Amino acid sequence: MPSSTRIATQVPDGDPRFIYIGSGVSNGMLVGNVIGVPFPSEGTFETQRAVNAARNASNVVVGQMVGRSADKQNMTWSVLKRENWWRLNRWLESNGMFFYCKYFAHNTGRWMIRRFYAGDVSCDPYKIDADTGVPAFYRNCTLNVIDMGDSYSQVVSEESI
Repeated sequence: MPSSTRIATQVPDGDPRFIYIGSGVSNGMLVGNVIGVPFPSEGTFETQRAVNAARNASNVVVGQMVGRSADKQNMTWSVLKRENWWRLNRWLESNGMFFYCKYFAHNTGRWMIRRFYAGDVSCDPYKIDADTGVPAFYRNCTLNVIDMGDSYSQVVSEESI
């Protein structure tokens, strides 16, 4: 691995990580500025399939899938240490709107790398220091990462059926 590559050196709680996000990809690995995202307390995995469909003269649905399936990961953490929440959000703020995400696609049983972007984030400050106004923790932290649907898509590994 090149010396300029950092894989999950500044990681929030959780091992192994739930997903990894990175600023680049090379030979099936995330490269550049890479962090691991901890397992959420809860979350849903969604796959969207865009379809161009209509009914023909016999009223039968006809159509075709447009592009490829696109994945979305909704994550919620009941409680996170402030440093972990800040680290994740600082990464998202400083690395641009688009990034590469290595994640487990639950509908196909594959570890994938695709380009994603982050949706809205939210949190509830918890145990706020009265002198500084800085919380020790955050509760109900939410983050969504959404597959851009572009042509870059790589299967890293696949579970047996």
